[in-house]
Amino acid sequence: MTLSSLILGSLSIGTIGLGAGMLIRKRSRWFLGLAWITVGVALALAVVNPALFQGKTQASLVLRMRMVLGSLSFIVLMITLESVRRFAMEVRYALLWVFTGLILVVFAIHPDAVGWLAKTTGMNYVSAITVVVFAFLLLVAFHFSIALSELRENQKRLSQKTAELELRLLELEKKLD
Repeated sequence: MTLSSLILGSLSIGTIGLGAGMLIRKRSRWFLGLAWITVGVALALAVVNPALFQGKTQASLVLRMRMVLGSLSFIVLMITLESVRRFAMEVRYALLWVFTGLILVVFAIHPDAVGWLAKTTGMNYVSAITVVVFAFLLLVAFHFSIALSELRENQKRLSQKTAELELRLLELEKKLD
């Protein structure tokens, strides 16, 4: 066993312990605890099978892309759930992010789905993942454009109503004078 393996092993045990400690304590943020545990498991994987992270073969590249995609989806889901829990995000917007995170999880767990997309379109695996992520970000931007349009309409309606009420108030003040 090399020195780097010992250091990575110690770091993985430490981060898993830190995450478990955060989950056990009631006042800590549970999603941070899960994130530390995820980092610890990734470090443990690097100790057990370093070829996963060092290889330059297509298989190791695909595995690393799946791990990044899975981690990204995990982070999106945890941040979304924590934002809803703290009332920082409305549920209707959270549903879009949860849906996006779940789709990313599906693509991370089942690489054949991305492989099918890559084969169908003639792209390589990494380009197919980029297209999938871009498509979902485009849908998110479209959804927020619709929400922004609704907010502008509400703002316009409220401004008009306020102007009407101010005019009415001025007319009533003139009648009293």
